Amino acid sequence: MSLDAAQKQALRAALRKRTRAELKALFALVRANDDRALLAALAPPKPKARRGDPLVRDIERTLKPVMGPAAEKADMLIEFMAKKHRRKLAGEPKGFADAAKRLRAHFSDDQIRASAVGLLAKLAKLYGERETVV
Repeated sequence: MSLDAAQKQALRAALRKRTRAELKALFALVRANDDRALLAALAPPKPKARRGDPLVRDIERTLKPVMGPAAEKADMLIEFMAKKHRRKLAGEPKGFADAAKRLRAHFSDDQIRASAVGLLAKLAKLYGERETVV
């Protein structure tokens, strides 16, 4: 089997700066594997899933028992922190990430986590199934 001029030129262009030993190893690799495996090896790696902000994950995990959309829970957290710390925090967040971004401007991550736990405790006290005896 002989190569025509265009095929020779393509090979030279692709493999021009390789040593003879590298070319032998490459040709052996091509002979040993099928096209599918070789093309899969050349494909760029798939991007890894973004892990996200740990504060957002913690808030989300803490407020998971509360029924409702994330934006509503985030709004409740902002209102709770505003009342607790006597500050005015304006705007409705679109979700936990937006709420965390807004709250970080005024509070530390530990304060935000503690407030999420406090909000959950307050809601459990107000709307819990247990009856309290006074």
